[in-house]
Amino acid sequence: MDSLKLLDWFYLPLTSLELAYTLSIVFIAGVVRGLAGFGFSALCFFALAPIFSAQTIVPLMFVMEVMASLNLLPKIWPQIPWRWVIILCLGSAVATPLGVVALQYWPVDLVRGLAGGGVLIACFALWRQWHFKAAQSLIWLVIVGFFAGFVNGLASIGGLVIAVYMMSSNMPLTAMRAGLILFFLLVDLYGLFWFRHHGLMSTNLPSLMLVMIPVMLIANQLGYSLFNRIDIVVMRKFTLALLSSLAAIALYSALPML
Repeated sequence: MDSLKLLDWFYLPLTSLELAYTLSIVFIAGVVRGLAGFGFSALCFFALAPIFSAQTIVPLMFVMEVMASLNLLPKIWPQIPWRWVIILCLGSAVATPLGVVALQYWPVDLVRGLAGGGVLIACFALWRQWHFKAAQSLIWLVIVGFFAGFVNGLASIGGLVIAVYMMSSNMPLTAMRAGLILFFLLVDLYGLFWFRHHGLMSTNLPSLMLVMIPVMLIANQLGYSLFNRIDIVVMRKFTLALLSSLAAIALYSALPML
């Protein structure tokens, strides 16, 4: 293998071609994250699955999501829907450790596929202008937060669940994006504690972070700058199309196991 080893502590278990492919995916996913507020982890998870194991990708995506959120947090602070974020995070706080533990035992593709199937059904309803009138209910926010926390800890796709739920409430896209950015920051910081607690942090994580984070931050900023230049109707359609595509990919990846 054409491995890249520059320093004693710096080691990438990748060929030059794999590294170029990885950074290309990170850049594309970073633009999407800055534009829509979600999608980075899911895009990277599916696109990089042939190269990295789930045990490597999931903690890495948590770190990347934290960095992406910190990068944009000062800019979206006034638009944050605080009640939504606090309640969703409370539900996720209970379930995230369960998802991290399940990562060691459960078939990740199967769980990701089942979650993707549910998101895809919800997306079809949203395409038909469906509106969930009880979306702001305390009990539903806790339930959705719990489920999102579990699948996030297990398969790093909790953002899809939260995004489709927020869209069902007809929340303004600016508030939705701001809420997702803060949600990822809080939940993924919390999740990283549990990954470390269970010894699931890859030894290659620092090296991967060093080469990926600069690319992701540049792309994240580019995506953010594009947000205000896109018509709100077009942006809503783009967000729904992105959700539908990611959910379909998740479902397709699980078909061999069903």
